[in-house]
Amino acid sequence: MRLPIDRGWAWVVVTACTALFAISAGAGKCQGVIMVEVIDKFQGVYKPSSLLWVFMSTFIFDGLFGPLAGYLMLKIGHRWSAFLGLFSLVVGNIGLAYAPNIIAMIICHSIPTGFGYMLTSFVAIMASSPYFVEKKALAVGLTTTGSGIGAFAIPPILRGLFDAFGFSGALLIYGGFSVQFMCLAALLRPISYYTKKSKKLPTPAGELTDKEDGSGNVKDSTDQTAETDVDSPDTREIERAPSANTENKAKEKFTWRVILVPKMLMITMCSVVYMLGFSVTYTCIPAFARECGISDKLVSILMAVSGAIEIPCRIGNGWLADRKIITTTAQFAICVFLAGFFCLLCAIVSNLAGIILAIIGVSAVGSSVFSLEPLVFRELLGDSHVTSSLAMQAVPQCVSFAVSTLITGVIYDKTGSWRTVFYCISAIMMVSSTITWPYLFKNWYKRRQGTTPS
Repeated sequence: MRLPIDRGWAWVVVTACTALFAISAGAGKCQGVIMVEVIDKFQGVYKPSSLLWVFMSTFIFDGLFGPLAGYLMLKIGHRWSAFLGLFSLVVGNIGLAYAPNIIAMIICHSIPTGFGYMLTSFVAIMASSPYFVEKKALAVGLTTTGSGIGAFAIPPILRGLFDAFGFSGALLIYGGFSVQFMCLAALLRPISYYTKKSKKLPTPAGELTDKEDGSGNVKDSTDQTAETDVDSPDTREIERAPSANTENKAKEKFTWRVILVPKMLMITMCSVVYMLGFSVTYTCIPAFARECGISDKLVSILMAVSGAIEIPCRIGNGWLADRKIITTTAQFAICVFLAGFFCLLCAIVSNLAGIILAIIGVSAVGSSVFSLEPLVFRELLGDSHVTSSLAMQAVPQCVSFAVSTLITGVIYDKTGSWRTVFYCISAIMMVSSTITWPYLFKNWYKRRQGTTPS
């Protein structure tokens, strides 16, 4: 059976992965919409800075479950991993609907939702990789547009559900909505489906075999067979996609030692510092908008617009990475810096225009950082270490979520201003991009000297 490399079923897999990324990473950006409802429900019982921990702990557990998600994905495959991740998301929504206090919300919502986000988004990013060679970066870019699609579609849906059915009813319906994505997860056909040898059927009596002519003599078809094998579509596709040839190449294994590779440490440090600022942006933007006198409905619309902005930008970043005009690592560093710069403009302007600038920044370039990460690891470490790199990187990232939540809560409690919070997180994001500058400058200098970059 001919392998669907860069064509055919490969695009069906990308479509399914995009939808899965929408319900995981896209829904994660809507935590601010749910947080506003939780603050209203527990008004007078808990401070907003305390309730912030419920939602930030979701992303903390998201990172802690990274190695487990990577191991499960390599062990049980993409399809069953997606089923398990979606089930965890449903459990998390039901748990939040009836949780009576913060401890219950963390246990019943943050833990299963964090695991579901990590496993589902991990599958969405990696499942299409075996199906692409020449358009791999574009496929990842298209998949990660699901984050923008989710951020575009889910906020108004949640807003309507909360208005019509109340807090618990809205979350129950939203959980039922998540279950439907299991149908799309079923489309994640493993590439081994196309590489398995078909079993030979017994030859019926009276029929000729492949090596017999009508006189009963055996034909010498060695040369013919060899020529056919070389020119066959199957052989050409396998040569184009060696990672898909499961018979001739060892299966990728999970290894924690990848975290010790210097290039891996560089990207991980940059990402960890970046997450100190970026991780609270989508959660704090609705609260900052309230401080600026902007209505909740308008904020929901703006969050939806952020998803629309993100879609073409992620595709554009994937297209640019395939063109190799600049290195993917340089592209990654530029996006990190610009995300912080736009958040700084938001804090300076501090009105509706500022909120719009923040949304444009985190949607157009800030979110693209995460779609570029697997491409950066592939560029620096090779295909065989992408899964392990993403999984191990998630562990230190959870420290960023914890620290950023603590810092955000302390700053808001001391100043009573979300504007001050945005000044801090913008500075952190811009500083994080400088971690990659020595490596980029070194490679640029080597190219100027005519030597091979490291």
